[in-house]
Amino acid sequence: MHRKVIWGFIVIVFIAGVAYLGLSTSKTLATTDAGKITQEEYYDKVKSSSAGKQVFAQMVIDKVLEKQYGSQVSKSDVTNAYTTSKAQYGDSFASMLSQSGLTDTQYKDSLREKLVMNAAVKANYKISKDKLNDAYNNYVPDTTISLITAKDEDTAQQAIDALNNGTSWDDVYKQYSSKNAQVNKSGQLPAFDSTNTTVDSEIRKAAFNQDNGTYSSSPVKPSSGSNYYVVRTDNMASKPAESKVEQKLKDKLISDFLNDSNNSTEIQKIVGKILRQNDVTIKDSDLKNALSGYLTAGV
Repeated sequence: MHRKVIWGFIVIVFIAGVAYLGLSTSKTLATTDAGKITQEEYYDKVKSSSAGKQVFAQMVIDKVLEKQYGSQVSKSDVTNAYTTSKAQYGDSFASMLSQSGLTDTQYKDSLREKLVMNAAVKANYKISKDKLNDAYNNYVPDTTISLITAKDEDTAQQAIDALNNGTSWDDVYKQYSSKNAQVNKSGQLPAFDSTNTTVDSEIRKAAFNQDNGTYSSSPVKPSSGSNYYVVRTDNMASKPAESKVEQKLKDKLISDFLNDSNNSTEIQKIVGKILRQNDVTIKDSDLKNALSGYLTAGV
C-alpha cells in the first residue's frame, strides 16, 4: 500500500517539476557535440509519454478530490496516519524515506492524498445490508493484549519457553522484551477491535484466536517490521449490538474496498463520476485521452 503511495508521489513531484520547466522554453538543459536539449523538448517528451499521461491524470484527480473532499481530512488525521505508518515500519522508516527520496513533509502529503481519496469513496460507495451483516458476524469486540517485543525469532522463542516453564509474564517481559513505545511497562496495549488497522494484522489474528489469559505458542512475525512478538490475550469484551458499531463496520468495509486491487474498476467509476460533476476538460491535445478511462467509466 505504502509503496504505491510513495511511487505515485515521486512521479508527481517529477512531472510537476517538468511542467514548471516547460513554462520557459528558452533555457538549455544540456549541450552536446550533437546538439542541445532544451526545456521545451524535455517537457514535450515527458508529457507525451505513457508515464507522463498517467501522472497528469493523477494530478487532475487529486486537485478535484482535494477541492470537494479535502475539508473532511484534518491535520490530525494526517498526523495519526503518519504516526501509525512510522510505527509499522519501525527502525526501517528512515531508510524507507531515504530510498524513496522523500522528506517527512512529502510523505505526509502522500498520506493526505490517500485520506482524501478515502473520503471521496466513502461519500459515493454504497454498502449493502448483506455486506454490513456479514461484517458484523465477523466482528471481534474490544480486546486487550500484552506484547513481548523481541528483536528476533530466537529471542521470542526463548521468552515463550520461559513462560512455559512457569516464569511470570512480568519477569519474562523484563528479561526479553525490547523497547516498544506503543505499550506500557508490562507490555499491554490499549484495547482494540477487529476494525482496527493500527495494530499489525498478524498480531490481531493471534490475539483474536486464543482464549483470555493464554499467549501465542510460537513467535508471531508481523506483516511489516523486523521484530517478533509473543502475544497474550488479556481480555475480550462482550460483543455489542450491531447498531453500536455500524459506523465502524462501514469505515472498515470502505477501507477494505479501497485496498482490494479487484475493485479498481469500481473505484474508477466513482472517480469518473466525481470528475464529470466537476466539468473536467483537457485543453492539451497530447493529454486529451489521459483521463478517458475515468471520464467514460460507468457511462
